[in-house]
Amino acid sequence: MKLTLRSVSLHLALISSCLFASAPAIAQTPLKRALNAAENGPAYSYDISYVTREMNAAGRINPSRPAGQRVKVSRPAKSTWTDEFKKAVKEIENNGYKGFWCSEMAKSIPASARLVSQTATTATYAFKPLPDPEEKASKKFVKHLTGRVTVDKKAPAILTYSLTASKSFKPVIFARINQFNLQTSCARAPDGRTYVKSSKVAVSGSALGKSFDEKTTRTHSNLRQVSR
Repeated sequence: MKLTLRSVSLHLALISSCLFASAPAIAQTPLKRALNAAENGPAYSYDISYVTREMNAAGRINPSRPAGQRVKVSRPAKSTWTDEFKKAVKEIENNGYKGFWCSEMAKSIPASARLVSQTATTATYAFKPLPDPEEKASKKFVKHLTGRVTVDKKAPAILTYSLTASKSFKPVIFARINQFNLQTSCARAPDGRTYVKSSKVAVSGSALGKSFDEKTTRTHSNLRQVSR
């Protein structure tokens, strides 16, 4: 595959958002209860917005529909779709969409997560994220990051999740990350589980001798229960 500045920066952002590994046992704490909260429940269709410096895309995803009918894109116009955008839509159509439920982020949180603050209703933990065993490059990436997660103590669930880099680093020989910041806010679905209401990623650095500065905002809204 031909490497380009765009493909490298997007690949680095993708690695950061797919840090899923099996969560180890943790003592019965607010975090443990949140990580063990029920994952099964009704299916929902929802609106999605995906905005970068170069793209302003929106549509609706219905996971209950058969492949080929799950994604309805409202913008951009189909005549303007790039190959990259077509590939993303096809991936959702064929394999479903990951990144909607906040419980997915739980699998990157290790047993060493440390309680740093709490209120009567929430608890916040700091941690070093676990790499994704299916993504070899993630191990070199996540070792430079620190994470924070806030959970609900009364109705166990993840409420916020963040990953940041405190200093610049080189995840691969041909790229340097100067800034990395992922901030995710969750909201309650009608059945009580939390979903990603908004996710913002800012990553800047250089790759293949050129600088890049990517900002991505993803939002989900207007949930409606659908039959599986």
